[in-house]
Amino acid sequence: MQEEKAYLPNTKLKGTTAVTGLVMGVARVYSRGNININSDPVDESRLPEEKKKFEQARKTVGVTMVRLSDFAHSRNDSDTRDILNAQHDILNDPELEAMVNRMIDERNLRAEKAIYDSFQHYIDLIKSNDKSFIVSRLSDLRDVRDRLIQNVQQLGMIASFGKDAVMVAEDVSPIEVITFARNGVKGIVCSSGGLTSHASIIANAMGIPMIIDAKSAMRMIQDGDTVILDGYGHSVIARPDEEAASSYTRAIKRHKEEEKQLRHVTEKPSETACGTKILLQANIDFEDEVLNIEKYRAEGIGLLRTDTLLMNSGPLTMDRKRQEEFCQTAFSASGSSPVTVRLLDVGGDKLLNLKDREANPFLGWRGVRILLDRRELLRNQLEAICRVAGRYPGRSRILVPMISNLEEFLEVKRELADMQDNLQKRGVPVDSNVKLGIMVEVPSVALQIRVFAEHVDFLSIGTNDLTQYTLAVDRGNSLIASLYQPLHPAVLTFIAMTVQAGTEFNIPVAVCGELASEPFAALVLVGIGVRELSMTPRLIPKVKQAIRLYEIADMKKLSDALLGCTTSEELKKIRNEWKAGYEEKLREQRTA
Repeated sequence: MQEEKAYLPNTKLKGTTAVTGLVMGVARVYSRGNININSDPVDESRLPEEKKKFEQARKTVGVTMVRLSDFAHSRNDSDTRDILNAQHDILNDPELEAMVNRMIDERNLRAEKAIYDSFQHYIDLIKSNDKSFIVSRLSDLRDVRDRLIQNVQQLGMIASFGKDAVMVAEDVSPIEVITFARNGVKGIVCSSGGLTSHASIIANAMGIPMIIDAKSAMRMIQDGDTVILDGYGHSVIARPDEEAASSYTRAIKRHKEEEKQLRHVTEKPSETACGTKILLQANIDFEDEVLNIEKYRAEGIGLLRTDTLLMNSGPLTMDRKRQEEFCQTAFSASGSSPVTVRLLDVGGDKLLNLKDREANPFLGWRGVRILLDRRELLRNQLEAICRVAGRYPGRSRILVPMISNLEEFLEVKRELADMQDNLQKRGVPVDSNVKLGIMVEVPSVALQIRVFAEHVDFLSIGTNDLTQYTLAVDRGNSLIASLYQPLHPAVLTFIAMTVQAGTEFNIPVAVCGELASEPFAALVLVGIGVRELSMTPRLIPKVKQAIRLYEIADMKKLSDALLGCTTSEELKKIRNEWKAGYEEKLREQRTA
């Protein structure tokens, strides 16, 4: 009975959107399967043959990795290439090679068993470290292991699933994501996975819509099912009936038409209907995204996140040279526009997982608190930024995350001055006018914003954290998702206070949280007085389209109405009324 229930039509699964998009296709349930390892020892005379099998498997898998790396290179995808290089290093690790051959010789093992046991030794070592930024690489290790074993057993790895395929898996490795991309896969659904995993990052780079953490996907979806991946609704629909399929077909067509229309908006200036300039900038996580700065006409980078660089480094260490290269790429891709580099912001739900677990990581060791405790990490990063800033004078802004008191900011300011002085003495050109600002994401800062405004060069509002700290709502907790309201009057009041302080002290105020990328919210923010918005590059045209249709006076009416709300129902009513009017405006524009 339970099995029949699992395969009912219109089965909806909730998940987390790793890459937005809306696609409908054929489910291809992908599993590496349980590898059947033959543990029976072999005759001593066959040991050279087993070692030869292992060596041949290494060569074959190595060639595959090189081809995949070439594919990544053809897309200017340096992050993917870095990951593949790391996996290639695993494959060619001399200690691993020696261990496999030693196990074959000393224990008379078959090549597949020696490979499995050797990799398991390393996997157990990594698990014992209990650090998520290391544990997240387990899928990479397993992928290399399974490819070797399957090659030894003369098994195929991934067949071509066709251009209509939506992959359904427990989890996927970076190599698998690239292979899926080469086969024209439409989307990926995982029952586990993380937003900061290598696979999610590469899927984003490849533009493949991806839902993760859809917990029942492997049980509720059968190979060959029609599935809808709705990245906007954070859901997957298996076996849609005719009505649902038709509805989503229309929605997909509508999205494609909207994308065509938005291409015309891309070239137009970012200003309101009354001519007020609004700066629309890009949030950038990794190097491949810088190509989208020009594509979507972003006016510089409002948030260059450096957190993902930690994934290819050791625990709380980042290679200074690699950081410098990342910043150099960002500056060179931004023309003459400004670039705001945020200092390392790990902790909470991002990358860091301590051996001594924190009871409440969101209120714990994160952001600037880590940087001030680990000064070498801070100085390393400041040096990388300052070196690049010296090549592009007048364009650099450094953003300090998770500030909760003025002393933290002043300490970072001293470190920056010391670093610039040190570099100058070493003959390295520096930009003495680098701007230093803070993230406004903690209520204590918003309440005392005038105190901070006296000392900072700019303010950037992180609405994601500001919302969760103001409303005491964990933004990652699905049980209380309805309480997470970025447009709550209390949050908007803090934003308005920050804007007012910026005006009073004549310093720029930007919003770089996810709120800025939603048209309705963007209008509200502009109505409050924000003139700089930063977002995922491909969402810029949609926000620009909305801004160009309204005057400042219209937006102020909207923000005043929301500030006066006392219930979420009032807010919802205002939003729905705006949406109806906005859609009418778009229709009039299309027919004009």
